[in-house]
Amino acid sequence: MPYEGEHQRRATGPLFESYDMDLDAVVARIRGRAGTKSVGLQFPDGLRDYATEIERILAAQTPGVEYVISADPSYGACDLALNLQRLGVDLLIHFGHTEMPSINHLFDWDVMYVSARHKLDVGPVSAAGARKLSERTNGGKRVGIVTTAQHQHKLHQMADAMKREGFEVFVGAGDNRLAGLGQLLGCNYTAGTSIEEDVDGFVYVGSGDFHPIAIAWGTDKPVVLADPYSGEVRTLDEVMDRLMRQRFAAIQRAKDAKAFGVLVGTRVGQERMRLARGIKKMLEQKGHEAHLIALDFFSWDNLQYFRHLDALVNTSCPRITTDDYARYPMPMLTPPELEIVLGKRTWEEYAFDEFKGTKPRPEERVVRL
Repeated sequence: MPYEGEHQRRATGPLFESYDMDLDAVVARIRGRAGTKSVGLQFPDGLRDYATEIERILAAQTPGVEYVISADPSYGACDLALNLQRLGVDLLIHFGHTEMPSINHLFDWDVMYVSARHKLDVGPVSAAGARKLSERTNGGKRVGIVTTAQHQHKLHQMADAMKREGFEVFVGAGDNRLAGLGQLLGCNYTAGTSIEEDVDGFVYVGSGDFHPIAIAWGTDKPVVLADPYSGEVRTLDEVMDRLMRQRFAAIQRAKDAKAFGVLVGTRVGQERMRLARGIKKMLEQKGHEAHLIALDFFSWDNLQYFRHLDALVNTSCPRITTDDYARYPMPMLTPPELEIVLGKRTWEEYAFDEFKGTKPRPEERVVRL
């Protein structure tokens, strides 16, 4: 990036050694947008440490523009800092996530998405992931790749490393909640289901269990995690077994519940009020007490005032239910889990709570790399 002097030194610090972010494009967008006086900056946790550093770089190239940094958590493109609009911010720069086209009609504001593309070499760990998947599938050679926004630009590097070892490689196109091929969200795995019939299993290139858990739950195919940060390569079998036990226990506890809180997230891409209303009606038809409870930030501090309720049903991000279940003294369920409690589906029909886009996957859903 062509920054000079002090800004060049800052731009080659730890952040830019690890990530490639096109700040030139941000500067051009701000300069080219007539009448821009105030710009909001929003970051996920992994980038928030560098917020003031990035502001210094942008401010040096855009004199006269005010910058407002959001200090609230950001969990994805579904979680835009729309509250900054009330402060007179003209343009929001959302770092670290790719656009979520299906929610664009839900707000009237100028938002620019800036990907943080990691510079890691993902070839060796991708090949190791394919080998592990082959072991898990008794010699299967047809691999589906799924990954996150940080590594999506390296799909061909992943595929080339696998193909050199004799694997056939596929990526899928999901619905319009996703911005590109092979992308996996914790709430949407349509890039995987679009190629489920074409592959023996999936290799997830990225870190953390939440994203690959979604596709492991949503398909009948095995999933291997290949972590480019740690070099770890493993199946999700143990993780899934432990998580399923936890979910089974929550469902069993909720079968004795009489009073339910139906939680509605107010963040722009996580609000499902129509679903929540349907759940409340369904509970009341079954003779239960039900209350609609809306909140922006999910925590026991905010929900402790409803501790007299017996169970909670979360219609917002499913990660809250699966990751934070231990923080709540009463069972918290996803909508499909509530259907099991109410006898509308069996445990054998367990389904992950998936957020679908507003448009189905395209006809050309399979890409062979």
